[in-house]
Amino acid sequence: MTNNSTDFHLPDELLSVIPTDPYDQLDLARKITSMAIASRVSKLESETNRLRQKITEKDHFIFQLEDKITKLEHSFQQSDSHLKLVLEENVIKI
Repeated sequence: MTNNSTDFHLPDELLSVIPTDPYDQLDLARKITSMAIASRVSKLESETNRLRQKITEKDHFIFQLEDKITKLEHSFQQSDSHLKLVLEENVIKI
């Protein structure tokens, strides 16, 4: 007959701290799982905050670029208008 409780080997140090009662073992496993989930959630929240900060920085950079484009387009329109006036004056003088 095979003994199912010895299907795998755990170090004696670990076995010495694991409760012998199966319900206590399940409670310990639940606590360990809960701690692992809390740790993972904390890491994900931290990553989310970091990514949100990155998005905010990129949004700010995009806003700056859009503002620069607007100013350049305005400058281009002014230069183009000025050029057209100068060309018209030159045509009239000729």
